[in-house]
Amino acid sequence: MSAPSPRPARARRATVSLILLVAGLLLLVWTFRRLDLRAEDIQTGFAKVGVWFAAILVISLVRFVLRARAWMALTGLPLPVGPAVAATISGDALGNVTPLGLVASEPAKALYLRRLADPGHTLPALIAENFFYSVSVAIYVIIASAAMFVFFDLSPAARMAGQLSLVAMALVLVGAVWLAWQRPAMASRLLARLPGGRLRDVASRVQQFEERTYGAATGRAPLGTVAACEISFHLLSLVECWLTFWLLAGETSLAPALVFDGFNRVVNVVAKPVPMRVGVEEGGTALLAGAIGLLPYDGFMLGIVRKVRMIVWAAVGLGLWAWKVAAERPAAKGLSGNP
Repeated sequence: MSAPSPRPARARRATVSLILLVAGLLLLVWTFRRLDLRAEDIQTGFAKVGVWFAAILVISLVRFVLRARAWMALTGLPLPVGPAVAATISGDALGNVTPLGLVASEPAKALYLRRLADPGHTLPALIAENFFYSVSVAIYVIIASAAMFVFFDLSPAARMAGQLSLVAMALVLVGAVWLAWQRPAMASRLLARLPGGRLRDVASRVQQFEERTYGAATGRAPLGTVAACEISFHLLSLVECWLTFWLLAGETSLAPALVFDGFNRVVNVVAKPVPMRVGVEEGGTALLAGAIGLLPYDGFMLGIVRKVRMIVWAAVGLGLWAWKVAAERPAAKGLSGNP
């Protein structure tokens, strides 16, 4: 009996991705028109950023390096950071341009390094790094939400959104503590309960994978290094957001940048299925700017500049992935004995 073709599933994913992309573009156009903007307004905003956009790219590159360094620390292997940075950039690009998000990005990162290390070691470490990153995101969003309540007069809708963010992130932290304490083998237990010998074999392999993941998170890895990398990642993100908003609006206070950056983390989670979060971040930052007493145009431009930065790194990441595939194809043909 032949295996089912993956083409229908791929076609469905492509259709979903296209629909979400179109919806995001419509939201972007709606926000653009609602703010009564013209193309000249976008050009003016980018002119304010000017050559400083290179500094924004450098800061974001260092943030990639920090995530990659945390990942490598959790592998416990003497792997070079350079290829891990390339894997991180290319994996994030695949996750950003498709609706699959982490399902696409994280395995892609491990596969990118398969010539250097077994994905059976690098993928559990990557999942563990995502765990620590998620905890740091929850803490960061709580701090940003608290800053919004302290420094700004909020509308009832904005206050409600901030309260929901606080509750959601508190639940994330509670869940993280439970996972770290209980270390549940949920996936393997679920598979073990299903009938069929093959599924029991799969459950055994999944259980081994879960044990490696928990081992990476709670073993002898330098967790201080991981924590320092995650904290530095958010601090640099705040610096990048502050620099961008200062260039656009002349705002020197750190509070708006903290609120906008925390909101960006929420968008990254909620709107992950939307390719590149097109329209969601731009429209959301415009609404948020108005809610905290700032110009919606400045919030919209902040989202636009960050989106262009994302597009630049997505292009780099896809280029790295294409180069990697092209470089490994001749070697694969040689191993298979093809002429």
